[in-house]
Parts: sequence; C-alpha cells; structure tokens
Amino acid sequence: MQLEPRTLRPGDAEYPAPLARIPDPPQRLRVRGDLRAGAPRVAIVGPRQPDEYGVDVARELATGLARAGVTVVSGGAAGIDAAAHDAAMRAGGHTIAVFGTGIDVLFPASNRGLFARILETGGALVSGLEDGQRGAQWTFPERNRLVSGMSAAVVVVQAAPGSGALITADHAFAQRVEVLAVPGDVRNPLSAGPHALLRRGAGLVASARDVLAVIGLEGQLTLGMGAAPALEGAEAALYGVLARVPRHADELARAARLPAGQAIAGLLALEVRGLCEQRPGNYFARRS
Repeated sequence: MQLEPRTLRPGDAEYPAPLARIPDPPQRLRVRGDLRAGAPRVAIVGPRQPDEYGVDVARELATGLARAGVTVVSGGAAGIDAAAHDAAMRAGGHTIAVFGTGIDVLFPASNRGLFARILETGGALVSGLEDGQRGAQWTFPERNRLVSGMSAAVVVVQAAPGSGALITADHAFAQRVEVLAVPGDVRNPLSAGPHALLRRGAGLVASARDVLAVIGLEGQLTLGMGAAPALEGAEAALYGVLARVPRHADELARAARLPAGQAIAGLLALEVRGLCEQRPGNYFARRS
C-alpha cells in the first residue's frame, strides 16, 4: 500500500476516470492510500451536526453500499461524512476521504484517528490542493466538486439551506452525476435541503438498494449482504414488520398480530441474534 503522498494527473492509470470527464478537471491530485480505480463510487454527504436520524441513515446506506462492493466517498468532515466513512470500514468496505485542505493538513484534527483507520483498512485520502494549504472559504467548495466528480451518484442525507452538502449536489447536477436525496421530517430544518433537491428532480432514496438500482448495480446487494435470516413464528412476523426507523414495541406487536408479551420476547430474541436493536423508550429498529 502506498501511504506516502503521490501525485496523479489526467491520463495516469490511477486517476479517477469520472473526474477526468468533468468540466475543468483537476490537473493534479495528491493521494495517499489505494483509490481502487475500478470500483464504483457513491458519495454520501450531509451536515457536520446531524441528528440521530441522519447519522442512522448515513450509516445504513454506507454499510449496504460497502457490502455490495461500492466505494463510499465523502469529505472527511465531522457528522455525516465521518459516519459514512466509519460505517463503510466497519462493513469491511472501501472508503475515500476528499480533503478541503492540503493532503498533509489533517482537518478536522478530531478526525485524525478516522483518517489513520481509512489508510489502515485500504482506503484513500485525496486532495486537489497544494500541500500545506489550510482550509479557507474557497477550498471546501473545491473539495465538494471533487467528491461529486469522482462518484457515480451523490446522496444527500440531510442539509440546511446553503450548506456544503447542497454545494456538492449543485456540482453533481452540473457534472451530470446522479443526485439522490433522503426524505425526512418536514418540521426538521435539516430536511429542507433534501426536499428542495427532490423538487429539482433528485431521486428519492431510502436504502442502499435504491442507490444501487440508480447506478445499475442492484444485483450486487444480494451478493454483498448474504441470505435473509432463517426465522420462524413470532420472530419471523416481527422481523417482517421491523424497519430501519425505530418503532415502539406495542406498534410492532399490533403490526405482527402478536400479544404484547410474546412480541417483547420475540424482539429480545432478535436482538440477541443481532437482527434488531433496542432504543430508549422501548423502541426497536432493524439492523442493516
């Protein structure tokens, strides 16, 4: 693995082919690690201060995509970016962090450990900026342009108006990269960005399967995720009504047509098997 920074230019074998086709492609990339030139890439972006829903969705999407052999691209920032990178690695997949600084300027400093893990697990760090360049008002939009430009699709999980995630989506529209958005609570300001993108014609996504279908790789999900668990009786009924969004145990019992006590016992059995997780307040959600 090449951990020392190296320079790539258009025409080099490792230089990302999609990036070479965007308007004004970067003439010089600084890279550490393995870009996996032949792998499909999807960007997952969102705010630095997401809510629990945003983090959960970002992690679920990154997990499913990574298991399907898709490289997860993001900007290395706190919040959604970090959640997507981390989930991809935990799923045994490949991830690329694109810097809004020089390749030798680890920003934010709080993510130094994350960047080290990306390299340790075979991922890559990328910058289109000169070594030593500190973060500035103009550097992060340039970073966003590269995030979208090297990807087959950009998924916006959450975004407030005027946010960096929406700048990434704007670049993707201009680059003719697929723009996808995750719907959210209409009362949540972080849902405003994805909903605006949906009105502009972005594709609606709720799962990795949706993303893979858009980029023509839906069959990869089955190959990457493995067979559905073998369940019977109450556990099978409960697993069928579980969702990634947590639901109360009483609601799940009604949906599965089970007595409350039997439903709780079944949910706890599923939790022991790693198929669901319990949240505060007696809520349960399906694990990815």
